[in-house]
Amino acid sequence: MNDKLKGIIIGGVVLAALGGTLAVLKFTGVEDEVKAASESSSIVSDSSEAPDESVQLISREETEVKEVKVTNEFGGYTFTGKAASGKDNAGIVELKGLGLNVNKVNDIGIDTANLKAYRLAEQGAADLGKYGLTAPQASFDITFTDGEQRSFLIGNKAPDEQFCYVCEKGSSDVYMINESLLRNFFEPIEHFVNRTLVEAQTEDTPEFGKLSISRKDLDYDIVFEQDHGTYERSSMNMISGQVMTAPIFAYLDGTNSTDLLYNMYGLTAKETMKVHPAEDDLKEYGLDDPACVVEFSGEGYDYILKIGNGFHDENEQGEEITEASAYFCTIEGVEGRDCIFKIDATALPYLTVVPGDVISSLMTWNIITDVENVSFAGLSDDVFEIKTTGEGDDAELEGVTCGGKELDVTTFKSFYQFLLTCPTKNGIYFEDPSGEAYLTISINCKDGHSDVIELYKDTDRRSIVKLNGRTSYRIQSKWVDRLIKNIEAVKNGEEIEQDY
Repeated sequence: MNDKLKGIIIGGVVLAALGGTLAVLKFTGVEDEVKAASESSSIVSDSSEAPDESVQLISREETEVKEVKVTNEFGGYTFTGKAASGKDNAGIVELKGLGLNVNKVNDIGIDTANLKAYRLAEQGAADLGKYGLTAPQASFDITFTDGEQRSFLIGNKAPDEQFCYVCEKGSSDVYMINESLLRNFFEPIEHFVNRTLVEAQTEDTPEFGKLSISRKDLDYDIVFEQDHGTYERSSMNMISGQVMTAPIFAYLDGTNSTDLLYNMYGLTAKETMKVHPAEDDLKEYGLDDPACVVEFSGEGYDYILKIGNGFHDENEQGEEITEASAYFCTIEGVEGRDCIFKIDATALPYLTVVPGDVISSLMTWNIITDVENVSFAGLSDDVFEIKTTGEGDDAELEGVTCGGKELDVTTFKSFYQFLLTCPTKNGIYFEDPSGEAYLTISINCKDGHSDVIELYKDTDRRSIVKLNGRTSYRIQSKWVDRLIKNIEAVKNGEEIEQDY
């Protein structure tokens, strides 16, 4: 086949293809016309040899953007550039006084200063409506520091949704701009708020002070405080640096309590619902009478977290799921956070914690080498005198006597271990007992500190415990039965039973 004949055949094929395309455009309407144009651009963009059809609409320095007024379905907002604000970061007029997400806000100035279209979709479009530009989804008006002004309309997304159609006000030239460069123009002002309620811990974070949890479903407050102690303890032997002071005094399990105690630091919301909320807004989100109030205070800080109504997701049938996935909250004591936030339920342990979740299994915490004697009154009237050598971390148990009799040191250590594990978990109790204590245990330390455990009859199977004069626990009486047997065992040099 000669070259001339090849040319005729190829030309015929191209004409046929063009004819088919014209027929499609004629009979399928505007929507397919726009889609065809978009698909054509996608094919070109996927090719490694595709020509660059981009159009630079604005080419300025970020500092030259003085103001951008945005209008969208949420109302809009006014962006002020770095030069206009005189600061290192840009701002949002309507969010004055609030902490901002600096990166999101600064992106507005960056993207408008260097506004670039992927390509020209149609020059001199006779019908802007087919691109959604007669009733735009959003618009933005830019004012530069030299006084120049530019205004743009954002229409529909292209069929592949990677681009949006954009035109400049007063122009019929339609461009396709990557949707990621325009995303900020669709957002409500809440989108630009800093959603971190309290900043994460740093080396300068002050010492733990006091954490109080008040909930509607509890008839008592749960309070934690730094344990400064009334007598010296070795920090390396402490279970936790904090203790529970209400509803009872209790030492804390360091593993289970740490996340709760320091949860406020770095607490971040999923979403900002309302800025500068009014009384009606607080009522709408259940924050006028919150379900939970958490106060975290100390030297130089006093944070109050209020937790209101829950947010419930829906299942596939459109039914509301019973368990809340998030809660609406406010924070006081942090500058620039006058907002209602939506916080993931998993980030709010205050809503479900009970004392038994975090307290230690030890009712008292006295290192054996700090103890001078352990005395019993009631069912037993024994006194165990303890002798030690050395001081502090170097102290060692030298001997134990009871009624002048030398006892086996190893056996007494096992007995003391049983005594310290007087059961606490799931036994929190506040109602004062009646009558007299049937057994009183005093752990008296060398520095004058004492822990006094008083046991009162409750039922045949339960006893009520007062720790240092404060009703604190209800325990199984069989622990007491085992204690009495172990007192006799330690005096006789017999094995101590830890089970009861």
